[in-house]
Amino acid sequence: MRVNLSGGSYDARCASVAAQRVLNLYAEPVPQEEGEPVQFAYYPTPGLHTITQPGGAGRAAYQTTQGDAIFVMGSTVLRLNGDGTTTTIGQITNGTSPVRLSDNGTTLFIVDGSSSGGWYCSMPSKAGQGYFGELTQILDDAFYGSRTIAILDTFFLFVNPNTTNWYTSPAQFSDEGTTPFDTLYVASDETSLATIIGIEVIGQYIWLFSRWQIEFWYDSGASDFPFQRVQGVTVEAGCVAPYSIARIPTTANTPNGAIMWLGQDRSGLARVYLGQQTSAVPVSTFPVDGALQAMGDLSDAVASVYQQDGHVFYVLTIPEQSSSWVFDVSTGLWHERCALDADGNEAQVRPLFWTQAYGKTWACDRENGAIYQVTMDALDDAGTPIKRQRAFPHLLTAGTRGIHRKFMLDMQQAADVTVNVDWSDDRGGTFYAAQPLALGATGNFWPTLWRLGMARDRVYRLTWTTPGVTALMGAFIDIDPVGS
Repeated sequence: MRVNLSGGSYDARCASVAAQRVLNLYAEPVPQEEGEPVQFAYYPTPGLHTITQPGGAGRAAYQTTQGDAIFVMGSTVLRLNGDGTTTTIGQITNGTSPVRLSDNGTTLFIVDGSSSGGWYCSMPSKAGQGYFGELTQILDDAFYGSRTIAILDTFFLFVNPNTTNWYTSPAQFSDEGTTPFDTLYVASDETSLATIIGIEVIGQYIWLFSRWQIEFWYDSGASDFPFQRVQGVTVEAGCVAPYSIARIPTTANTPNGAIMWLGQDRSGLARVYLGQQTSAVPVSTFPVDGALQAMGDLSDAVASVYQQDGHVFYVLTIPEQSSSWVFDVSTGLWHERCALDADGNEAQVRPLFWTQAYGKTWACDRENGAIYQVTMDALDDAGTPIKRQRAFPHLLTAGTRGIHRKFMLDMQQAADVTVNVDWSDDRGGTFYAAQPLALGATGNFWPTLWRLGMARDRVYRLTWTTPGVTALMGAFIDIDPVGS
């Protein structure tokens, strides 16, 4: 029979229910009206090419409204040029924690979450042309610091850390001498009365995240304070981690854009939410919820968003965990990503932040100071192999045992690539030693294993690290039931 693979990673609480792990692969649906025999193909996630290594822990990656790629590496703020060189813009306080950036078209603003952690500079009018101005630390008494930053109608929006207040810059802020902050441009969370965690803007709505609830504000144009709360509308879910908040571009599933974050409500634990306009729904599956909730403290979770080959990926990383959970907004499916350490063990992915500029995707390393190009042409992580794995659904033979006579892999062939096939006969609890299966150099080659024993319930699993351009669809498996 043909076993087609479908869906995303679904590793249930009990392996006997489902143990379908999808690691460093993403699913792409095949339109059924095209007449193809499969519903999904699983493609390798992109690899990394090291472009430059200026040093320092990667703390942010950002594309300005003019199109420049900006990175914060340790204490250094720099522009990555289209040719892969870098130009230093200035220095901020050194550290390893994330920072956030925004700009109003003429001024770039950076915040690091501390009470005095704000810097700004002027911007060139075109990407790659001209220079950024001197990076200046803001000393205005009406600037209180912020972990996150957003912009609406040329107003920079900030959250006063560990308070119920948020505040704004003047319109079209350029510097604190000519456009000083106004001490009256401050407002409070009016419904939950809780500490504000973060702030973001989608369309013309300000999303104000507290611990248990979200309020919405808009630009009313009032002279005393330019923003007003949207009356009678809240989302009954708050935010666990301010750096998990990320904007989502327009896709078929998110017309006019969206927002995602790691949140929770008063009645439960953390889940991943997706919001549009003034509403939101959880999008994490039960296994993803279980995996996240088992990790303990999630307040340092970091998320980043990038688009590649039409897929929009929300990459959620919890520091010290061995894998990141990735939501493909374009398909609504989850998968895992990991790197490998020097001993070949699964480890946290190297990048924490992604951005796009100059027609390419870039990322910065979380600790070694490298800036990468993220590309499908890279078949490893800057020289380190990438582990890829896909587990199959349970194969049962109506309660009787079945003789597994043949396993024939349905996969795009790639010369010099070996896929390791192992399987579990105790419902996903343990796996036998893997059997190597070499792919061929032409499409007429069908890698096959024979005489695979007997089982009532079998779970096959594929794992490989050798580089190659592949696509996994499933397998043909011959099973003969027996009468016991």
